[in-house]
Amino acid sequence: MSYGRSKSDLKIEAEQLAWLAQALGLNLPPDEVDALAAALSNQLPSIDVLEQFDLTDYPPILRVDAAWYD
Repeated sequence: MSYGRSKSDLKIEAEQLAWLAQALGLNLPPDEVDALAAALSNQLPSIDVLEQFDLTDYPPILRVDAAWYD
C-alpha cells in the first residue's frame, strides 16, 4: 500500500523540524536541530519495509490496555 513515494528519498530539513517542534510546543535547542533532522531522515528508509505487508484485513489499534503487559 504505497503512497506513491519511497520514504528513502525523503529528507527532513532542519527548518521543517524546527517548525514542527514549535507547533507541538516542544523546545528544541537550536544547536541540535540539524542533527535531529538528519537522524529523523535516516529513520525514514526503515519504514519502507512496512509497505510490503497487506494490512487491509487488520483493524487499527485504537487503544492500549495496560493489562496486556502483565
